[in-house]
Amino acid sequence: MNKVAKTVLISAIILIFGITVLFFVYYGVSYSSVDNTVADLVNTGNDYMSAESYQLAIDQYVQALEYEPENNDLKTAIAHAYVCLANTLSDDGQVIEAYQNALTYNSMNTNAYWGMSEVYENRGDEDSLLMTLQTGYQNTGDENMLIKANNIEIERARIKAEEEAAAAEEAERIALEESHNDLLSELLSMFAVDKPDMDGIKEKIRTDEYINMVDEVIGDNKSFYYGDRDADGRRNGKGVAVYSDGYYYYGDYADDVRSGNGIYIRAVYAESSSIGSYIFEGSWANDKPNGNGTATSSFYKDKISSAEFAKQIITGNYTDGLEDGKMSLSGTTKGGASVKYSYTSKNGVASKSSNEDSGIKGQYIIATSSDGKSNLTSDGSNRGVEGFIN
Repeated sequence: MNKVAKTVLISAIILIFGITVLFFVYYGVSYSSVDNTVADLVNTGNDYMSAESYQLAIDQYVQALEYEPENNDLKTAIAHAYVCLANTLSDDGQVIEAYQNALTYNSMNTNAYWGMSEVYENRGDEDSLLMTLQTGYQNTGDENMLIKANNIEIERARIKAEEEAAAAEEAERIALEESHNDLLSELLSMFAVDKPDMDGIKEKIRTDEYINMVDEVIGDNKSFYYGDRDADGRRNGKGVAVYSDGYYYYGDYADDVRSGNGIYIRAVYAESSSIGSYIFEGSWANDKPNGNGTATSSFYKDKISSAEFAKQIITGNYTDGLEDGKMSLSGTTKGGASVKYSYTSKNGVASKSSNEDSGIKGQYIIATSSDGKSNLTSDGSNRGVEGFIN
């Protein structure tokens, strides 16, 4: 090697060595400077945390993170500071924002999820509450979050099921009401003429559709009504209604009850019963027969003896459905004979008209027929309009 080449080589080695030394010196000084800066920022942040100046602490920690962006301890400290800050805020929006900032730095901070959950729960924002709990469980594995989320979903399912059941019940009620209205409106048109065809009305209410409607008059449904109503929806004016045990009423209503003049009819009885129909026409008040009225009972001839009435008509005064005053009874026997009686009742009990033996054990005479050939007797039981006799 010549002298020039040797000199160049030695110079290169010296230069490289010098640069290397300079690099290590610079790096060491630089690293020490960053480390000290981060330490100062963290210490200052810690002092602010102790003084509960959480936003200032956050500012210090964030500056430190700029030097060490992958420092998880710094991220955890920032998240914790944001949670502490949230606890000092009163505005819901700011509280939520603080918790969200905490989770930006540490997605596993359980306190942030619980804090946000509490805010959403207080707001009644169940969707956000559920989402927060589910996300919190996924990120933290906190079983209590899963339990609460599951309970919310169970309660939601229960409420939804109840609402669906209520909606279905309401739809069924509306459909049933419409069906009842169709039947009752048809019946109303049959009544609302100068001379109603009572035999036709009897046959109508003996059909399966009307019998089935009667079966639905139970519980709170004491009657189904079709007709006039006042501004408050109460029965007022003319209308027709079906009541329990197959009684129908057509006539006047006032203040939601039967009041005025009306026709009260039943035409469906047990197969074993001899009566075929019962009709009361007269005055009503307080939802009961009050005033003058006529009660007509018709019987099946093939189910009565020759001496029994095929038709019986009682006319007189009624108080709350009970005979009360002078009453007259006219009857037509199965054989076609007519008989008439007059008697007096008080509060539903017929008065004795003779001390003679009635010939029937436990009964007394209340009237003698107009032709003097027969007696009308009673055992003291209440007499009055069907459905109103206790």
